[in-house]
Amino acid sequence: MNHDYRPGLLEKFGIFYLQIFRKRISPVSDLPPDDLLKQRIRRYTLWGVILSGVVGLICVFPMIWADVRYQHEPWYIHYGIVAAVTILLTLVEFYFVFLIALKLVHEIAETIYIHAHEKEYLFQGPFSIINILSRTALEIQEPEMEIFGINPFEKISKRNLLVLGLLYKLKIFMTNLVLKYTLLLLVGKQVFGISILYEALLVEFFWNAVVIFKVMREARLRLGGFVLANEMTRLLPFNPSFIKLSEQARQCCLRAIGNTVVLTRNYHPNMVVLLLEFKEIMQMQELKDLDNWPLFLSQLASLSDDEKNFVLDVLTVAAAFDGRISDLEYAHLKEAYAEDAPIYLKRIQALREYLTAGKIHAAMQCCNFDFQKG
Repeated sequence: MNHDYRPGLLEKFGIFYLQIFRKRISPVSDLPPDDLLKQRIRRYTLWGVILSGVVGLICVFPMIWADVRYQHEPWYIHYGIVAAVTILLTLVEFYFVFLIALKLVHEIAETIYIHAHEKEYLFQGPFSIINILSRTALEIQEPEMEIFGINPFEKISKRNLLVLGLLYKLKIFMTNLVLKYTLLLLVGKQVFGISILYEALLVEFFWNAVVIFKVMREARLRLGGFVLANEMTRLLPFNPSFIKLSEQARQCCLRAIGNTVVLTRNYHPNMVVLLLEFKEIMQMQELKDLDNWPLFLSQLASLSDDEKNFVLDVLTVAAAFDGRISDLEYAHLKEAYAEDAPIYLKRIQALREYLTAGKIHAAMQCCNFDFQKG
């Protein structure tokens, strides 16, 4: 793990406000039932959508007004004023939408009492919980680095990463452009005496709502994964079958997680937290070739049935922990599961759905390590 990681300016912004919010944490309590958790998350999401939409409307209206008001002025005055107003209010909008997202993520963390987990290595470095929450709220890409020799970006080009990062901004621009010229074609430059440029208000409201929904979904997934990883590895050392695991089986477990990181093609923080937690309970010092798939399959084939079932359970949980499954990951998983693939793939689907819905208790039932097939 790279402890010299230095977060960017935007991530520092998120960390600063999350630390302020954490000063007012509530007393530690038990995880609420799934129904209550779902109800609270739904309420937070609704308020987030409303607040971010209102911020968007307030900030975009002056931009459009300036465009309409000065459209008959010389071009350099017209576009100079519009550009100045747009830059200023865009920064204001980003600031308040970021604050709303950070507050929502904080509220979810408080709801599931994330501060109840006090393991030191989960509160330091790039994958500490506060860094994870900051990147979640502000939609910042996970850092590109190697952890225990694992490079999740080896199967994806830097160019593709850049393209993915630009897609969101392009969607906003294209939606606005298509809507604007569709209205121009159908109804002309005005509707009931109002310039169609004001349609940008609807576009802004819509995309701010999309941002909040995306942030809340990812927050549910990441915080749920954090809690599950902690709970699973807290209980496992008390399982007699786990205590008897061979050295080969312990290595294979870590390779199960390491390979899913590469197959996912990203350092999703759930995967890193899971790897850190299992590394601790496995008490493994030498960590080599964790992303070597052929070696993983070879080790898996050499295990007893009970140990093999346990490793496949770990692989199943790891594969579901980032909330999605790539075509590459799907093909490799079928190779590992062999004839039992339908059983395990169904379990992955259920766990993914529970995690993204914030149903942590239901998700925990899918993380049962009973050393039985399936």
